[in-house]
Amino acid sequence: MTTIITKTITKICIPLVILFSISLLLAGHNNPGGGFIGGVMFASVISLMYVVFGLKYVKTFFNPDWGKWFGFGLILASFTAFAAMAFGHNFFRSAVEFVHLPLFGEIELVSAGLFDLGVYFVVIGSLLFIFKNVGDDNE
Repeated sequence: MTTIITKTITKICIPLVILFSISLLLAGHNNPGGGFIGGVMFASVISLMYVVFGLKYVKTFFNPDWGKWFGFGLILASFTAFAAMAFGHNFFRSAVEFVHLPLFGEIELVSAGLFDLGVYFVVIGSLLFIFKNVGDDNE
């Protein structure tokens, strides 16, 4: 059983850690971070939610199929790796495009970002699939 303080702190941490996770994902191809560590951060806060509130309670309002997240991420990462070959380039070749947006200025779009997104979903899906199945008592 957890205390009201633990539950309150967890409710505050969930959106902050998810935003930090997305920040790590987006910074990954140029700075430290990326899909793996961003996915681990996301999985850790969802795991914290499972531990603090209980798996049964969380499943009443938030019960995604983590295996599908894993599958989507694997398909996206694989597609990104093989897509360069369709254009006559080497396996895993990254493409870079600079786009000018009126409010944001020049933004760099890199195909490696799609690979990072795929890794992000693979890590989230695999860790939470394992955690949920280990914690589930199969009532």
